[in-house]
Amino acid sequence: DPRLQAHQLLLQERPAPATTSLAEPAADAPDSRSIAEQTLRVVTDPLPAAPEVHLLSNGRYHVLVTAAGSGGARWNGLAVTRWREDPTTDAWGPCLWLRDLDDGRVWSATHYPSQARAESYEAVFTQAKAEYRRVDRGILAHTEVAVSPEDDVELRRLTLTNRGDEERRIELTTYAEPILAPAAADLAHPAFSNLFVETEALPEAEAILA
Repeated sequence: DPRLQAHQLLLQERPAPATTSLAEPAADAPDSRSIAEQTLRVVTDPLPAAPEVHLLSNGRYHVLVTAAGSGGARWNGLAVTRWREDPTTDAWGPCLWLRDLDDGRVWSATHYPSQARAESYEAVFTQAKAEYRRVDRGILAHTEVAVSPEDDVELRRLTLTNRGDEERRIELTTYAEPILAPAAADLAHPAFSNLFVETEALPEAEAILA
């Protein structure tokens, strides 16, 4: 009888100890600081020989980003934004374009998608978020990417700091390719997948629905 066998197995299990040990931790046991250091990664090369990727997730909404700033999001098995795993190029995912209104120069908040080398660049990956810092002609662009632990929401914040003496006027443009379909279906027929995405602008909310 399977129930009798299961009952016999339960009887053979040893009870858990009633007391817990308060012995001092071993000298080589990692403390909280060393664990935090292990979860912190700083990448200064946006295109390393071995790809550096980071995953942010609350268990339902997942965001993958790379050291260059590319990446994509998935929710409940659906691709939210278009991304391709391509070892030859890092050129997919949402991005932020910056344009100097005085001289017309254009660059991006991260290495992707402009691919232009910055004066200084670093990507910082932690359990809570991904951060990117780049400096171009006295303008520091600090981008933060995080996923809410409670709601299925991806948050991106860009902070610009003018390190120069002159006033600068910078225009921002956000770009993304919404998919809202299984990634495999979009990979097989990307043009066909685009036909089923409808967008609507909500000026009063300063938002776009897809």
